[in-house]
Amino acid sequence: MDKKSLIRDIIMVLLMLGAALYVFTHPAEKQSPEEKINLSSLIPAAFNDWISKTYDTSDYKDKWQSINELLVRDYYEKGKGRRLGFILEYSSDLRKNFSLHFPEICHRSGGNEVIFLEPLEIDLGNGKTIKAKCLYIKGIEEGIDKIVVYWLTIDNKQYYRTFFIKLDQMLSGLLKKSKRGFLVRVDYSEDVEYTEKCIENARKVIANFIKDLYNTLLTTHSTPGVELEMLFGRNTE
Repeated sequence: MDKKSLIRDIIMVLLMLGAALYVFTHPAEKQSPEEKINLSSLIPAAFNDWISKTYDTSDYKDKWQSINELLVRDYYEKGKGRRLGFILEYSSDLRKNFSLHFPEICHRSGGNEVIFLEPLEIDLGNGKTIKAKCLYIKGIEEGIDKIVVYWLTIDNKQYYRTFFIKLDQMLSGLLKKSKRGFLVRVDYSEDVEYTEKCIENARKVIANFIKDLYNTLLTTHSTPGVELEMLFGRNTE
């Protein structure tokens, strides 16, 4: 590492530490904590070969008020018996404690083991690609292993690396500027084992589901005021 790179990295770390200290000592009030955008109408309940069951989350609230709205569904693939868990979280202000909802943090706090896999890169077509974080969850407490894929968009920019998410979050808190965002998550737990074959199969199933969803949203009308790029971002990080 050359001297310029070392100085740049030191300055970056100092800025992050300073921003984090300021945010923690000057907590920001969440803007529009009750704002809803009707996530269930944004994401179709059925598309292509997928049909779903939607869970009632109308009464969901967390004590940090970090999530405005939550959509939880199970999608079933017709004729193949595959099931995918789908979770979509919306926040009108990402400055406050949103990281508590990251899957790796939730599962570790629940007593499960988390293994980080290679990011899942998905070709959505027309030159559009997306990268998502990919986790193998050993369900020590649940007794079920699963593959979890997720990403976050902040003001239409898509992220999967936690470092850049936290940096954006800290700077938003430092500047007292609210940013809205979505966490998109897909779980697959059908006969998942920690083998190369099982992991590769799960990644393909999840990638195909995400491509089907993207192409469906691309050709249908979105909820007023909510655009496709708010879920998938203008460009990948």
